[in-house]
Amino acid sequence: MSKKKSSDGSPEIDPRDLRIYRLKITVGDTDPPIWRRLEVYAGMEMDSLATAIDTVFGWSGEHLGEFNIKGRSIGDDGEWRLDEPDRLEAPFKQLRKLLQGRASDEQKREQARELLESMGSKFQAAEDSSEQDDAGVPTLSDLVPRVRTKFTYTYDFGDDWKHLIEVEKIAPAEPGVRYPRCTDGARANPIEDCGGPWGFADLLAAAGHPEHERFGDLEEWGLAKWDPAKFSVEKSDRALARLFRLKK
Repeated sequence: MSKKKSSDGSPEIDPRDLRIYRLKITVGDTDPPIWRRLEVYAGMEMDSLATAIDTVFGWSGEHLGEFNIKGRSIGDDGEWRLDEPDRLEAPFKQLRKLLQGRASDEQKREQARELLESMGSKFQAAEDSSEQDDAGVPTLSDLVPRVRTKFTYTYDFGDDWKHLIEVEKIAPAEPGVRYPRCTDGARANPIEDCGGPWGFADLLAAAGHPEHERFGDLEEWGLAKWDPAKFSVEKSDRALARLFRLKK
């Protein structure tokens, strides 16, 4: 993954907004659910947030990732630029409705002219917006300003690991505490390149059962003694600390 990094290679955190977001992140379609609780700066850029999520769930970062926030996406594939809504969709719908209506031809011509002028302005606005490449990667608080907001992060479009994210709390940073940090969670990390949640379910059934048809896969990956219920918040937090150059 091509996350934005500082000159020393560590993911960047925008220091402008030092409030803390408490996020509960659950891997979709896992039963029992695999989840983590993260506390991150509100000013953290979205590519760095993706890096933090990858870290606490054990993802390598070798696959693409993408957030979806209220129908708009931002991720590796778009170089961490928020996709633009289609400004022309609504005027086109209005134009089709107008032409199918019962107004006189003269009224249709006048209203169509006004709509086409509006569409021209919107098209120019879209062009101007696309040229603004110096704004940088949006931050969490830019895109998710409110508590209780829910959005998703998908990792690996082949295996389709969808993470369900809820903003549980927005609060001032605690004095002396370094962020980002992992404060809670449940269950072992998912297994990368295993076929997504459905393939993972087969591996759960195989764990501890050498007679299972997929136990050989666990052995091949060095997971013959894998305990899917085991999770260490301390280990996840240390991994974050190493990645973000924090001294624990």
